[in-house]
Amino acid sequence: MQTYAQGTEIWIKHEEEVWIQAEIVTANDKEIIVKSNEDPNSRIVLGPHEPIFLRTSDVFTSEGLSVLDDLCQLTHLHEPAVLSSLQNRFDIDKIYTFTGPILIALNPFKGIPNLYDEDVLRSFMSTKPSSKPHVFNTANATYRGICDRKKSQTVLISGESGAGKTETTKFVMKFLAMAGASDGEVTNVEKQVLESNPLLEAFGNARTLRNDNSSRFGKFIELQFRSSGKDAASLGVAGENCRLCGARIQTYLLEKVRVCDQQEGERNYHLFYEACAAAALASQSNYSYPQRIQNVKKELTLNLEGFSDLSTFAYLTRSSCKTLKDVDDIEMFERRIH
Repeated sequence: MQTYAQGTEIWIKHEEEVWIQAEIVTANDKEIIVKSNEDPNSRIVLGPHEPIFLRTSDVFTSEGLSVLDDLCQLTHLHEPAVLSSLQNRFDIDKIYTFTGPILIALNPFKGIPNLYDEDVLRSFMSTKPSSKPHVFNTANATYRGICDRKKSQTVLISGESGAGKTETTKFVMKFLAMAGASDGEVTNVEKQVLESNPLLEAFGNARTLRNDNSSRFGKFIELQFRSSGKDAASLGVAGENCRLCGARIQTYLLEKVRVCDQQEGERNYHLFYEACAAAALASQSNYSYPQRIQNVKKELTLNLEGFSDLSTFAYLTRSSCKTLKDVDDIEMFERRIH
C-alpha cells in the first residue's frame, strides 16, 4: 500500500458535486482519514484499498485562476482532474479545450460575445497551427490538410443530445466556406452550402426535453475543393488557397415516429409550426412575404393552402408545447425562404 503524507491534496467522491476537494489528515495501513475543503472540521474515513486521486493546488496569475488549454498538460490525468479543469474553463467562458488533437466543446447555453465574429474567424486563417483551442482552429487544420497535403480530411462531431453538435457543424462549414472563397469573398457556391443548413433543420430538427433545436436525423456532409493555383496572400496567409466548388449532403435515420407522436414538452418538426404560424397571418391562404425580416431581394406571395392554425392539426397538438422561448416561428419561416 502506498503511504501518503499529512496534508496531501486529493479528490473524494460526493453525492451531489460528484467530486470535491479534500486533504489527508492521517494515513496508515488500515485507513485514510481526510477532511473536505468545504467542511474542514469534518472527518471522512477511506478504506485502505480505495483509489486515491491526487490533486494539484490552484495557481493564480494577474488574470485570475490559471487554466490549461490542453488537458494533456495536467499533472494528474484522471476523471476529477479533467472535470475540474473543464469546469474552471467553463466558468470563465472558455468553452473549448484541447485534449491532444481532440477538441472538447462545452455547450454554454448562452451567447458569448466576440467568440465567432468574422474577425475572429479570419484570425485563424493561417498556415501555422494555433495553440488556442477553438472550433475555427480545428476547421483551419482541416483546410490546411486539404491545401498543403492534398489529402481528404474528416471532421467527426459527436456528443449527446444538446451538446452542441448542430451549431458546431455550422461553424466548421462557415469557416471552410470562408477559407475556400475566392479572394475572401463569398460566392453563390459558398452561400448555397451555408444556406442548406436552415432548410435541413426545418424538416429534420425539433424541440426535445433537452434541446430546443435537436437534430432528429444524421447527416454526412461532403465539401468538395479544387486547387485554385493561387496562394492565399489575399487572405493575409502563406500557402495555397483551395476553392470550395461543391457539396454533397447525405441524410439518414430520420426519426419518422415524431411526425405522428411527441411526448409532453416536445414538438414536431419546426417547419409545421412555422408554416402554420405564417398561415394564420395569410389572407385567403396567400401569405405576403416578407412581414418580419428586412432587406429581401424580392417580395413574394406564397400559397399556404392546406395550412391553418396549428390547433386544427392533431399531430401538432400531442404536446402542450407549441412555441419556443425567444423564437418567432413566423420570422423563422421567412428566414427559410430568404
